[in-house]
Amino acid sequence: MSTSKKDSSQPSNSHLHTEQPSLSQMSHTSTLTDEEDVLEAKRMQSRFLWLDARLLVVVGFTSVVMLILLIVPMPTQSTYTTANSWGKLEPFHQYQSDVIQNQSLISAIKHNYIQYVNESAEKDGYIVTVNAVTADENQLILLYTAKSLNGQEIYGMNSVKLSSIATGKPLGHSRNNGTHDADSENVFRGTTTIRLKSREPFPQEIAAKFQIASVDDGRLSDPVTNTSTEDMHYSPTLLIHFSLAGQFKRPETEIVYPNHIIELGDHKVALTRVEMSPLEMRVRFTSDQPFEPYNTKKSWVEATGIIAGEGDQAVLLRALNRKMAFDDPNSYEYIFYSNLLDQPKTLQLQVVTREADNIGDTQLIQIK
Repeated sequence: MSTSKKDSSQPSNSHLHTEQPSLSQMSHTSTLTDEEDVLEAKRMQSRFLWLDARLLVVVGFTSVVMLILLIVPMPTQSTYTTANSWGKLEPFHQYQSDVIQNQSLISAIKHNYIQYVNESAEKDGYIVTVNAVTADENQLILLYTAKSLNGQEIYGMNSVKLSSIATGKPLGHSRNNGTHDADSENVFRGTTTIRLKSREPFPQEIAAKFQIASVDDGRLSDPVTNTSTEDMHYSPTLLIHFSLAGQFKRPETEIVYPNHIIELGDHKVALTRVEMSPLEMRVRFTSDQPFEPYNTKKSWVEATGIIAGEGDQAVLLRALNRKMAFDDPNSYEYIFYSNLLDQPKTLQLQVVTREADNIGDTQLIQIK
């Protein structure tokens, strides 16, 4: 799979998909009252003339403020929290956009880079359905629904394991999250994200194994349930086979080599490599000294986000994790969500320098 990755030292031109920024509209109302004696006609006439002039000033000022708000664009806080309906996947929408904000998944659904699977397995009063999947060379994201048909409340997923049918090998370590339906403790919506192994062939046929953890009706509301395993019940292994659509194999990972150097006192750290694909962005730093993640006295560079887009339509992509590069003790990497399907015009890596508790100023490094 790694042989299909595309190296690029020159960024390619692309068109930006933009959304209209939301404007914070302000309104000002003024209530004018008359508490003068109605018999004082002349005084009243003079008062109304004064109020009319004051009202004209207020209206004029408000008009100017509104005009400024319309002309000056407000920054977009998040491109995807107000995305359109997810159609068949709408039950996952609020959970993913407002709670987890898996920016890669939200971008994939927005651009219909998604495959509906709708395959189910049922046994002993438990049922699990693989609703949809999206993938690229680097990641696979699975959306599923678990249900209890025997009155049990679903505590969560005890395990979700995916493997390639062709090789029989696990696809990789899974990262799981999920939540109950708003009106039922017997229905659980979940997402599993797996980083695919670069040295393994791209999986075409997948075996997904699920095990559901549940408790008796009413137990989820008991705080003791969170610390006791005696009340836990487990489903049998529920197995589902499905094929990955060919569209997920086509997008190649683009690789650029910025070689941007940051000086940290007596040593240097360089941004040496950036990988970009529809579901993942990955950056590598290489130091002139071995990287020691637990040595807080040593200076290093932390990547805090990727600004993707242009101007007020830019989105801050968050980091998933940081890890040491297994092939180089002097290198470490950050994995970020991706919105590459939006075809952002610019990509800027946001970094800070760290030494113990001292954090330096934010710097921006141009990626493309």
